[in-house]
Amino acid sequence: MRSLSAIALTIALSMPTMAAIAYPLQAQEATSQMPSGKSQNGKNERFLTVTGRGERAVKTTKARIQLGINVEAKTAIAVQTEVASKANSLVAKLQQLNVEQLQTSSLQLNPKYVYENNRQTQTGFIGQTSVIFVVAIPQAGATIDAAVNAGANQVDQISFIATDVELNAAKQLALQDAVKDAQAQSNSVLSALGFNAKSIDNIVIGESAIAYPVPQPREVFSAKADASTPILGGEQKVNATVTLKISY
Repeated sequence: MRSLSAIALTIALSMPTMAAIAYPLQAQEATSQMPSGKSQNGKNERFLTVTGRGERAVKTTKARIQLGINVEAKTAIAVQTEVASKANSLVAKLQQLNVEQLQTSSLQLNPKYVYENNRQTQTGFIGQTSVIFVVAIPQAGATIDAAVNAGANQVDQISFIATDVELNAAKQLALQDAVKDAQAQSNSVLSALGFNAKSIDNIVIGESAIAYPVPQPREVFSAKADASTPILGGEQKVNATVTLKISY
């Protein structure tokens, strides 16, 4: 039989271990009982997220024009020869007018078919080529007229553009407008609820979007233009968004 002194010694040696186990359990319990919605320093953490939008219009100064040449003939050689002749004449005229960014955009040669009594019959070939260039809007009408006289017989597309410098300046102003819009929204909401904004916790800048004027529809011209073609430019709109996460 073990003596009473030995039993007492065993109990005494076991007590520190029990205390060491009990302490972290108490700490964990205290942490789990912390009120929700508060940080460890006891302050409330509340946030309002708002997205502001800004828009600026930029006056366009240049026209991007795509002109085409369409030719029909009985043989592929005849089509190719006529397309090449008219294309060379057109390019030479546009170079003489000092247009910008002149390039060939397409070149096609396809058979032409007619359908009669559910039968397909080839009647010849169709050739097509087109060029794209940029010109100042005041000269766009006269440039198209000269191009038609040089061999172009189709306007595929006209769109209007502003310079990169003007678009970038409009983007910066649209971003500033978006920030002001987001702040105005947050002030209105918080004021109605009886709160005050404290600080901006996070800022997200959305991608800016540039809206182009709707291109004019395709037109086909006769071989000679009797009157100057009127070309009127439009505006490009630059849109921006900014999202603010505001503490209150």
